[in-house]
Amino acid sequence: MKNSKILFCASAGGHFTELLQFKEVMLKYDSIIITEKMKIAAEPIVKTHYVPYSSRNEGFIYLFKYSYVILLSLIFFLKFRPAVVISTGAHSTIPVCVFAWIFKRKVIYVETVAAVKKPTLTGRFMSKIATEFYVQWEELLAVYPKATYGGVLF
Repeated sequence: MKNSKILFCASAGGHFTELLQFKEVMLKYDSIIITEKMKIAAEPIVKTHYVPYSSRNEGFIYLFKYSYVILLSLIFFLKFRPAVVISTGAHSTIPVCVFAWIFKRKVIYVETVAAVKKPTLTGRFMSKIATEFYVQWEELLAVYPKATYGGVLF
C-alpha cells in the first residue's frame, strides 16, 4: 500500500476538521482531498479539489447543484484513480464513495463524532457500501453491528 493513492473526502466544517486528523496518513501516501468550497476553509495539507456546497433546503436548484457535485466527483475520481477512499461524511462525499464502491475500491468511512447514540443519514447509507465502517462512540455499535469502534479522532 506504500505507493497507493488515497482520496480523502469530507463536507466543510466539522466533518472536514475530523478528516484533518488523518494528516500523517495524508502526508505519508499519495493523497488528495475533495471537500466543499466554503468561505471559511483551512489551509490545505495536500492537493485539494473543491465541489460546490449544496443543501437540500435550496429547493429545485438543489437538483442541478448536486448533479454538478456528482459530475465533478466522477471527474476527480477518474483523474486520481485512488485505491482507497477515506471519508468522514457527509452529504457531498457520497458520490465519491459510491464511485469507489462501483469501481471496487476500498471505502473507509468514519461516522461523525457528533453521532453518539443515533445514526446519521449518511452513516446509514455508508454502512451498506463501506469496506470498513468505524464509529467513534461504543453506543453506536448497537446501531451498526458490523462497525468497528475506533474511539474519538480528537
